Amino acid sequence: MATPAQGNSMKVSVRAMEEADLNEARRIFRLAFGTFLGVPEPDTFWADREYVFTRWRTDPSAALVAEASGKLAGSNFVTNWGSFGGPLTIRPEFWDQRIAQRLLGPTMDLFGKWGVRDAGLFTFAHSPKHIGLYQKFGFWPRFLTAIMSKSAMGGEAQFLKYSALSEAGQNQALSACRKLTDSIYEGLDVTSEIRAVKDQGLGDTLLQWGDDSLDAFAVCHCGEATEAGRDTCYIKFAAVRPGPAADNAFARVLDGCEALAVERGLRRMEAGVNLNRGQAYRQMLGRGFRTDKQGVAMHRPDSPAYNRTDVFIVDDWR
Repeated sequence: MATPAQGNSMKVSVRAMEEADLNEARRIFRLAFGTFLGVPEPDTFWADREYVFTRWRTDPSAALVAEASGKLAGSNFVTNWGSFGGPLTIRPEFWDQRIAQRLLGPTMDLFGKWGVRDAGLFTFAHSPKHIGLYQKFGFWPRFLTAIMSKSAMGGEAQFLKYSALSEAGQNQALSACRKLTDSIYEGLDVTSEIRAVKDQGLGDTLLQWGDDSLDAFAVCHCGEATEAGRDTCYIKFAAVRPGPAADNAFARVLDGCEALAVERGLRRMEAGVNLNRGQAYRQMLGRGFRTDKQGVAMHRPDSPAYNRTDVFIVDDWR
């Protein structure tokens, strides 16, 4: 990974995250985000959500930690969808001491190792410090991303669950999901997310088949100890096959996610959508989703990737 470096009289080094780091990395994750967002008790921020353990289990080789003067100071999880990665968190007492830059160097090395075509991340739109940091590594702010929510109201929906398929059926589904996302943006592949949800029991993936191909799918986290949190169904990723019927397929996949939430006894839906995916954003508004917070998608290189107005994808790169 990275060699030890000297910065501001502290010895800083970056290495692969180990299982023994997980509890402290999770504490720092909550403390850092809670402090930045100004919550009264930052140590308890997102206590009902899990990001650190689940992402480490998905790919331990893509998780990094920084140590400063013998203390765990921060972490980064790099997600390989063929393109995109994040988040990065630093213990508040080590802010503004260039530790984040130490973590980003090995992160760029991972992107190079994977041969990614593009990279992207979600950060705070109102923070010049964060935007400036990522610009040093070639990331440029492009479009706002809305983190949206609504009450889960139920309704009828026809879909298949990935978890209910045979091994052969699951393999067929993974191939179909990969083919669908590749048709939207060459190399885009979220099958690792589908496997993680199944293997870790985080929720389920919904599949909508047409006559001869997959029309849409949605990867959902459900409830406490996932990225969703208590009483929530979080659409981690959803995509619709491009074409003239994409808007109708998108409506059906949102119906499916809401039906899954009600089936699981969850009362709230959460999803992120990039505002340059204008048709998807408008449809979500029309269905009652409202924006809770906004961030900005930063791209490396400075290109839109799959954030186009005709694309029906739900995600937020957090």
